[in-house]
Amino acid sequence: MMTVKRLLLLRRRIDPLLVGLSAVLFPLYMPAPVAVAVIFGACGLYVAFSSRRRLRRQMTSPAGMVMVYTLFSAALMLVRGEFNLDNRQLGFMGLLLGVSFISPGLCLVRRPLRHFVIGARLGSVATFLLALTVAMILAHAPDRYGGGGNAAIMAFLVLIGALVASIDLEKPPRFLPNGMQYLALSSFPVFLTETRAVLVLVPTIFLVEFFCRTEQWRPHLRKTRFVMLLAGLVALLLLPQVREMLIERFFSVYDYYIDGGEHADMVSGDIRLTMWQAALVVIGDHLVSGVGLMRMFGLMTEAAGDHASLIEGYKHVHNFVLQELLANGVIGLLLLASIPVVFLATVWRKTPDAVLRRSAVYVLGSLGAFGLLHDPFYHELCLSTIMLFVGVCLAQFHRWDMLTPAAAKRL
Repeated sequence: MMTVKRLLLLRRRIDPLLVGLSAVLFPLYMPAPVAVAVIFGACGLYVAFSSRRRLRRQMTSPAGMVMVYTLFSAALMLVRGEFNLDNRQLGFMGLLLGVSFISPGLCLVRRPLRHFVIGARLGSVATFLLALTVAMILAHAPDRYGGGGNAAIMAFLVLIGALVASIDLEKPPRFLPNGMQYLALSSFPVFLTETRAVLVLVPTIFLVEFFCRTEQWRPHLRKTRFVMLLAGLVALLLLPQVREMLIERFFSVYDYYIDGGEHADMVSGDIRLTMWQAALVVIGDHLVSGVGLMRMFGLMTEAAGDHASLIEGYKHVHNFVLQELLANGVIGLLLLASIPVVFLATVWRKTPDAVLRRSAVYVLGSLGAFGLLHDPFYHELCLSTIMLFVGVCLAQFHRWDMLTPAAAKRL
């Protein structure tokens, strides 16, 4: 018979595997991390409400700001009469509220961040190998690589996996060492997705991290880093595929919108501009509390006028700032913005590890930058992945808080 003690002992073995498995699968664009996040969220909900002390700790952590934001959004939906199952906003706010309890749900995992990082390293290597295989098989008919889904979401998840994988571990696995090689590997599948937002982020983050890490090199070696970067850049630009992709994805935008060229296919850009212009009109009339997702596109279609046909059938504005202003108004946007601020403040307070601090900035900065052209906040896998990272970090910080002051905070 399965007793509570046996169940807990079993979970001590299973939970670390689930944490690692979720990190392996999300760069591969597999949906399982959503289920893992929900499972740990449900466990955490029980743990958090099992005592006043645990509930107080949950409310005073960054997860408490997530709860405030989701409850505010739910209150607006209730006032608008949109509190029903047909409202996608209600479903996403429910998911966000549930997975905000991931941290207490990881109470049986001793080193949750270590398991998550090792899983991300495996996932990054697997994603590179899979992308390489797909590229060789489909070399005769190249197309945007989407991992079986949306290419932009794929690129974002690959980047997040590489950023998590780049967190340094004490005594890392022999075949999964510390270093920036995971960012380098991620550049190949991201290149295949041809996603502009992430194509800009990968080299930017790589350069910043490269200079931060090489500061520890000896002076005569530091002088060579500019030569190394220049040589790498020249080597990339000499590849015909890289040049063709850059011309198609970036220079064509300049040619179409600045020089007035008409040969480029900029339908996606025209759709976004129409959405954003219509959104600004609607936001101007409902700045404080927004209009909610159910009415959003109806009002935007009216505001778009003759261009309304361009945005028919869409569910998101492809800009998280405008979407949040439409959904919950300026108050909702301020509450949403406070979540990463509180989380980063917690990271700075809880860990002296500079690499972990930078990685947290990279992850949340990438989320914000990517969200300016897409909407990861209303995608189940993106939302679950980010909250898994936040939850794993908070669980690790709580583990460190239980150590004596003299004990080392190790990953």
